[in-house]
Amino acid sequence: MENKIILVLCCLFPTLMFSQWGCTDPQATNYSQNATINDGSCTYPTTNYALNLVANLANVIYETSGLLKLGDKIYTFNDSGASNVIYETDTIGTVLRNIVVQGATNVDWEAISANNTHVYIGDFGNNNGSRHNLCLYQFPINELVLDTVHATKLNFKWQDQLVFTSLPDANNFDCEAMITTNDSIYLFSKNWVNLKTRCYRLPKTWNDTLSVSPVDSFYVDGMITDATYDSISKHLYLLGYKNNGSNFYTSFVWCLWDFPGTGFFSGNKRRIEIGNILNVSQTEGITLKSAYKGYISAEKITAAITIPPKLFEFDFTTFFQSTASLNNVATLDSIQVTNRADGMDEISINFPFKTCDLFDLQGNLLKEIRFPDKTISIAIKGQVILQIDGRMKRIFLP
Repeated sequence: MENKIILVLCCLFPTLMFSQWGCTDPQATNYSQNATINDGSCTYPTTNYALNLVANLANVIYETSGLLKLGDKIYTFNDSGASNVIYETDTIGTVLRNIVVQGATNVDWEAISANNTHVYIGDFGNNNGSRHNLCLYQFPINELVLDTVHATKLNFKWQDQLVFTSLPDANNFDCEAMITTNDSIYLFSKNWVNLKTRCYRLPKTWNDTLSVSPVDSFYVDGMITDATYDSISKHLYLLGYKNNGSNFYTSFVWCLWDFPGTGFFSGNKRRIEIGNILNVSQTEGITLKSAYKGYISAEKITAAITIPPKLFEFDFTTFFQSTASLNNVATLDSIQVTNRADGMDEISINFPFKTCDLFDLQGNLLKEIRFPDKTISIAIKGQVILQIDGRMKRIFLP
């Protein structure tokens, strides 16, 4: 009788019987070899990383805030009352063009991001915590080749903000960070008081004034100044700094990955310290050139000493080495693609894994399978990307 009960349970709940929650990252201090499902509990040792200085930026970009890389160009702008101009640079920081954003006013531009159709500028800087006129500016991505783009204004407000008393650098309703996907926009607050960040999800466009509520929060022990996201590897990076007394700022990047869906704060969270105000200035912008590599910009500092605006690059590959190296021939050869008579392609994965997601080249999720299944059947042709336990492989479906 007991054996029959166990057999019935295995049939009804196979995932529960063969899965174990825990920390799945071998680089974590509390890694569990038996864990098959990440529960977001991973902890990491203090991590320091030295950014590579690419160049001191031209003084015209004295207060570089948001940062966006598209192709071989980088886009940035000045914040807080500057002109409505985006600066296009090459990847070594040389200014190539000025792009006027028609129909927009730079009250306090703080972030720039793009999906596959539009570019978004976040005019939501709110150091005093008293702004009522928060907005995004949206324009078609194909207009970036022009010297003037035409923006649509998208107004919004924080539904959870009830008090608008001016509290300079002492409120929790500032915002400087934004990412976009093909169907949504995500904002991350800059909390001066409790050093958390709240995540808000917005649609990609709307009319009138949108009221938005937080979907989650995370204690970052600092103030978030920008964000960037790789939709294929599902890695989110939050850039920030912390005032450690007497205006001596230290900067950091939170790396967030292996989370369910867009539950960004539910997966692995690793903080990387990247320097202090003397060697990296005040970091304000971050963008990616691949899943683990990117650029960081820092604004000009004029105080007891003058530090020019800077462009840095980073390579965090080593921090994901255990889950980012699906590149040995033996493993790749064990992925087989069979074209069936019914027109479906069957992808067989002949080695142990926990999770597998299939994406198109725009980062859209096509299909997912979970341990212990090992076969994907899908009616799609052309190039796709397999992500297996966080590791990526591009394959062709005939």
